[in-house]
Amino acid sequence: MKSTSDNTQMPFWNHIDELRGRVIKALLTVIVFSLVAYFFSDIFLQILSQPDINIMDKINLQVLKVTSMFMIKIYISLIIGLMFSIPVILYQVWKFISPAIDKKLNFITLVMFMMSTVFFIGGAYFSYKTIIPVSISFFTSLTSKSVPVDYNITLENYLIYVIWMVFVGGLIFQLPIISIIFKRLGLIDHHLLRRGRRYSFLGIFIFAAILTPPDPFSQLLFSVPLIILYEVSIVIIRFMK
Repeated sequence: MKSTSDNTQMPFWNHIDELRGRVIKALLTVIVFSLVAYFFSDIFLQILSQPDINIMDKINLQVLKVTSMFMIKIYISLIIGLMFSIPVILYQVWKFISPAIDKKLNFITLVMFMMSTVFFIGGAYFSYKTIIPVSISFFTSLTSKSVPVDYNITLENYLIYVIWMVFVGGLIFQLPIISIIFKRLGLIDHHLLRRGRRYSFLGIFIFAAILTPPDPFSQLLFSVPLIILYEVSIVIIRFMK
């Protein structure tokens, strides 16, 4: 006779209670990391405002409201908190869905969640050091010969652009981790990814168009790494048992 404590036999409302508990844990993790990030918000602000010191000479950052700096620090803290919480969030998701496939969390899975942080940092750094400087340099080079133009940009708008691009870069580099999860759930294999390569590439360009600013240049900068990561995902899951 099976134990009633078995997660695979849990009643509907027990699943709801477990889901609520895991959501609360994820939210608490975001809050804790955000509070810690607030104390270092000046450091994060300095880093985010200077991806490339040479291109920043063309931009004059400014604030237009008395409360702008406070809200900017809150915004930065929440984003940083969310970024550092991603491994915990993925862990909670896996713990919730893993009983449905009757597989225990093992060492490889734990390593996978730790690697998600590495992939996210790698994607964020790639976006910060490559995509953001190139895109800002490109946009600020679009001046008019007939009308003098100065790039006076509010700090809020600038940071929203930079943080969003960094965040999207980190999410994009999660593609191998997502592929591993789907592989372990039995939803995909390397044969399926190979056969669907053409449609996946089309989806990648649509995905990049949705997440990036409405210009082909930024979309292309994000689409190329996604395509490379797609091919890397095929190689990774091919050798998974």
